[in-house]
Amino acid sequence: MIEIRGNDGCMAGEKLIRFYRTKLSNYNLIYYFMVPNIVSFCLTMILCTAFPVAFGLAYGIDGLWLGIAVYAMLFILLYYMFIVRKARKVLWKRYRIRDFQKLQQLKLCLLRNYLARNGFHSSEELMVLQQMIEEDNTSLTKGATIKNTAILLIVLLFAALGAVFILEANPEGNRILLTVLLAILVVVSAVVLRGISYVFSHVIDARKRNVMALLRDMKELRASYVAQQNTEYQPYREMEVVIQNNDILREIIEEKAFF
Repeated sequence: MIEIRGNDGCMAGEKLIRFYRTKLSNYNLIYYFMVPNIVSFCLTMILCTAFPVAFGLAYGIDGLWLGIAVYAMLFILLYYMFIVRKARKVLWKRYRIRDFQKLQQLKLCLLRNYLARNGFHSSEELMVLQQMIEEDNTSLTKGATIKNTAILLIVLLFAALGAVFILEANPEGNRILLTVLLAILVVVSAVVLRGISYVFSHVIDARKRNVMALLRDMKELRASYVAQQNTEYQPYREMEVVIQNNDILREIIEEKAFF
């Protein structure tokens, strides 16, 4: 069994996370090959903002809402035409796979081959690597706990302030009304704060998401090794053929070792 200790283990974990984020990202596998379509889509949607503006100037506030509805429908239609349909064509043209579920299997197979090339050929060896990455990233979980606690404290502060107003309200009917309003305020505040937290996390916590996704995929690979040892099932046989017939995918596996 492989043991990873000290600073070498930390550096290996960072290199593996970087490999997972860059080489196995959807951008590297799909969207890199369709940059002109993405640029065309963005420019088209900028030009389409003329619709809500024109409707608003012509018909007032009602026209503005109509223009926004038209813009939303155009966004969905053009997103499918420029992005989704093109992405499916890229998947078929470059990798001979037809849907995005197969893409996840391809990522897992690439990761499996890359880890095997670096000496991790079994469920037990992957467990050692997984534990090392988890130990190096315990601060990420602590950060998420602190953030959730802060959101809870803010919501409780709103509730406490509302409770003060309810206790001072008179007569009884006003207290009932204010209690209902307070409940609505607490729910809305929790939803809004959660949404803001999600947007903030999406921008700031990109590394955390990559680490969590990598650990999840490693657990699935460990399960595949166990299944392969105990049965005749070969979970990535189809993807192995795809990789062997594709120069781009073979180059990804032959990426410089993370040790």
